[in-house]
Amino acid sequence: MLTYLSRHLQVIFSTLGAMQRTPMASINTVLIIGIALLLPVCLYVTIKSGQALSDNWQGRPQISIFLRADTSASEAALIFNEIRLHPSVQLAELVTPQQALAEFRALSGLDYELKFLDDNPLPHSIVVMPDAGHARSEHLLELQAQLSKIEGIETIRLDLEWTDRFNAILKAAAKLSLVLSALLAVALILIIGNTIKLLIFNRRHEIEITKLVGGTDSFVRRPFLYYGCFYGILGALVSLLLLSGTAHLLQQPMAELAALYQRSQLLYRLGIEEIAIIVLSGAFIGWSAARWSVARHLRQIQPR
Repeated sequence: MLTYLSRHLQVIFSTLGAMQRTPMASINTVLIIGIALLLPVCLYVTIKSGQALSDNWQGRPQISIFLRADTSASEAALIFNEIRLHPSVQLAELVTPQQALAEFRALSGLDYELKFLDDNPLPHSIVVMPDAGHARSEHLLELQAQLSKIEGIETIRLDLEWTDRFNAILKAAAKLSLVLSALLAVALILIIGNTIKLLIFNRRHEIEITKLVGGTDSFVRRPFLYYGCFYGILGALVSLLLLSGTAHLLQQPMAELAALYQRSQLLYRLGIEEIAIIVLSGAFIGWSAARWSVARHLRQIQPR
């Protein structure tokens, strides 16, 4: 067991030394991998940030309840008290026809035209904000059904179309990111595989001698697999550094945007597990590329 581990450690240090002796070629390969990995990582962060923003919006929904036109002020107050005491309601506000008309006048700018109205056509209305536990779409629909049974309510408006549309966009973006990630993974395998191919042909004579003295294919293949793993790991680390730099550049505008939505931060931060997954994914892509390239080109090299 110790002999096995010592041989692997020897190959690891030998591979790192070989990469250090060709710094420009190694740096170029690592940078290409890092930049290619940056796109799916950025898409992932963007989608997670959008999901967090969607959850925040869904956490403060409003239900607009319009009473019948012939409802008196006393009846409106009774309905308001019944709705306000509902266990799913966190906040409720009664809007009188006079308040609604004043707000409409201020927002529409039709002050002159409204003077010709004989009476106020707007009914009493109640604006309801459910508690955090009933802020999801299915709970809101259930609350709407319960409130619609109250006598005196004409209509209930629950605007869920825009939130559902936003969530549908996020789902489409998530699927698109998976497709792009798969395509980029294939591209990275080709890039790393081509680099491993050049390494194999540069060490052609060394491989021939190794096979001539009895070296097995697994022994010859081992350093190239480590090349692929190291390229993938270093490329993943570079992508994380680029992501950190991008986040730093966007810190100020994202903070201003977050303040508009009453959030401390808007940009999603990767956790330790997610960082580990990115690094391990880079290592796996590099290993797969090296394995594929070695399988293709190693059999072409035979001792003479």
